[in-house]
Amino acid sequence: MRVKEGVKTSLLFLFIYVTGISTAMSNTDTKFEWRATESAPKHYPMKIIRGTFIYKGEAEQGLYVPNGGTISTIWGDGISNHLVGEKLKPLPDRLKIIFFSYAEKQFYKGEFDLPYEKILALFRDGVENPTVFPNGKTLPVYDKIMVGVAPGGAVAVWVKGKKGVEVFFGQAQKVDINPSVGFALPFKDKADADAYMAKQLVNSLTPAELESLKKDGVPFGLWARYRNKYHWLPIFTAGHSPKDINVGYLNGESFGTWYLADKYLEDKKELNTPRPVPRKIVFMTSINGQKYLFEVAFEEFETMTAFEKLGANGKQVFLEFDPRLPVTDIRIRLRNDKESIELKRFVSEK
Repeated sequence: MRVKEGVKTSLLFLFIYVTGISTAMSNTDTKFEWRATESAPKHYPMKIIRGTFIYKGEAEQGLYVPNGGTISTIWGDGISNHLVGEKLKPLPDRLKIIFFSYAEKQFYKGEFDLPYEKILALFRDGVENPTVFPNGKTLPVYDKIMVGVAPGGAVAVWVKGKKGVEVFFGQAQKVDINPSVGFALPFKDKADADAYMAKQLVNSLTPAELESLKKDGVPFGLWARYRNKYHWLPIFTAGHSPKDINVGYLNGESFGTWYLADKYLEDKKELNTPRPVPRKIVFMTSINGQKYLFEVAFEEFETMTAFEKLGANGKQVFLEFDPRLPVTDIRIRLRNDKESIELKRFVSEK
């Protein structure tokens, strides 16, 4: 049967309209491919006894948090990578968790409401604006939800993948649990349980770290301190103008490549965007006509103290890099409009 041109056109527009609706409807999906993982501070070993990301609308059903053993890494870096359950899963709106802090010999327990709409928006955006590889392959930006546990009962949750965004920070409560029950081990008595806990510390920390823990104790509140934000921008000395940098922050976040436009120092959005203190910055610049890669890892206490002093009360600060060869000779200072502090305890490597 022959279709008239006008009818053809109408059918074509109808097809486009329906297809557009279908595409828009796909953006309302609430199931995604994701895994649960866990994190804990490097110098303060922790153990997750039991944890579950509860799916939205469910009473108890959800995805378990890996709890295989003692965890100790950089805050915001994941450890386990368990592939379980259906490929596409609902997102969580609650977290239930019990964990143990070896540095304190203390159990903690918490149940928290999570910002479901924020988590959903991040996953949807990560699908709509995926990571594109040189071969043309694309992958969603986010594929994990991570829980971090720290001494004092600090609990953080991030949506992680190519980028990392903190979506929750809260406080678990101390709870008394029989160590035999908590660790699922038949301890004979308290001394036996204490010996086990002490052994986990020895196995996880170097002698110097153990001595530091014994001498200085646990820096309670440190992980909340990581979350403080400042109005800061990276700048470079004359002759150096990297087009972009990559930054990892003390609070476990990372936002992908930070593009340094020619006039970004005049951009009100850039100037007025508060950011956490950097943990690591990577950039490339030319010296004597040759490009060099710099990877700078900051010493957290030195850097936080400098930001707290110079960037207090919303004051604008600049993190200035003076690249030199060898790359270990780079000079870095934090400055505002009145004073500056030279950083000395960072590590720069190629």
